Amino acid sequence: MKPALPQMGQAVAAWMQPLEFTLVGKEIVDHLVVETYISKRSFGVRAPLRPQELALKPEGQRAWRWEQIHALPGLGLAIDDIVVFSDTRYRVMSKQNFSEYGYVLYDICEAFGL
Repeated sequence: MKPALPQMGQAVAAWMQPLEFTLVGKEIVDHLVVETYISKRSFGVRAPLRPQELALKPEGQRAWRWEQIHALPGLGLAIDDIVVFSDTRYRVMSKQNFSEYGYVLYDICEAFGL
């Protein structure tokens, strides 16, 4: 018999607040790259990376703005997606799927030069 996993979805959901952001897509039209913007709404928690996690990043990346998003599994971001919060672009750098616990964890980093 498989042990029951703790469902963190309700506990995490109690901390969540509405998130509104824009997912930036790219497609080639007439040999030019055209950006498409898709508005997404979800619930989650955004927080900066903890100092210990930031210290593990390569030296040149430690000064960048890193954040984590704990969100409900339906958010559906993928690694390398570009999202925009408050006119600042971030790239999804990692995704950890804890959907059996009721949430997904994303690491996002400010996307310079985009």
